[in-house]
Amino acid sequence: MRDKGSQNNQGEGVMGFQAYKVLFLCEHNSARSIMAEALLNRLGAGRFEAHSAGITPAGSISPFAVGLLQKINYTLSKLAPKPVETMVTDDAPVFDFIFRLSHHVPQDGHWPDFKGEPMVIDWFLPDPSDLSDSKSVVAQAYGDMFARLSSRIDTLSQMSDEALKQFMPLRGRLERMGEEAFRLAS
Repeated sequence: MRDKGSQNNQGEGVMGFQAYKVLFLCEHNSARSIMAEALLNRLGAGRFEAHSAGITPAGSISPFAVGLLQKINYTLSKLAPKPVETMVTDDAPVFDFIFRLSHHVPQDGHWPDFKGEPMVIDWFLPDPSDLSDSKSVVAQAYGDMFARLSSRIDTLSQMSDEALKQFMPLRGRLERMGEEAFRLAS
């Protein structure tokens, strides 16, 4: 973990150390990024402070995402779709990592002016809300996405502070995280 002398000045973690600030971005901030935020705040409690936002946020969280988060007894009261602009205000956190969960982020090539120098990692995942199949097929797609996110975030939350401090070598590892296991399963 980073000590109190590091560049971030918000969100102390365990034992006076500062938590790594993480932002998950996708298009609508209604499922992928919301679930990632919830999972990292649960699995990385004390070491990570997760946030999420969307380029064009939805009016509410996907009912499928709500159902999956309720199954793990996650309190939904602090979760809501938010525009990415809320993450670049003067009082917004200085992010250490930004995970792009969609090919459409940034939209139109416009990238918000985030404070600091966050490492941007691509974890592109299909958007289950794009499916027009039966409710059971869509529910299965959400479940699959939740499993992929859970695996990746579990691995991220267990990474050592030393590994998290390594900039370029870490990027490739984070982008490949969990890919092989899911390729074999399909």
